[in-house]
Amino acid sequence: MTNIELLTKLKKSADNYGHNANTSIHINNHMNNITTNKKIDQDIIDAILVDFINYIGMQQGVDYALYTRDLYPIKE
Repeated sequence: MTNIELLTKLKKSADNYGHNANTSIHINNHMNNITTNKKIDQDIIDAILVDFINYIGMQQGVDYALYTRDLYPIKE
């Protein structure tokens, strides 16, 4: 797998996961420190996902330049 293939796969996973992140985080609260049912702001979730993917890219020597606006492609 090339670096770009890895980053593209991570981006597609973020597209699928992002809108369900709140539910997943709360269901799996035994694996994290979230002890409240308070909803996490979607902008924060998106920023963390994008920042993490870009961080992985930089570790691979790639400036992937993913923006939060690149998440959740418009479905036609």
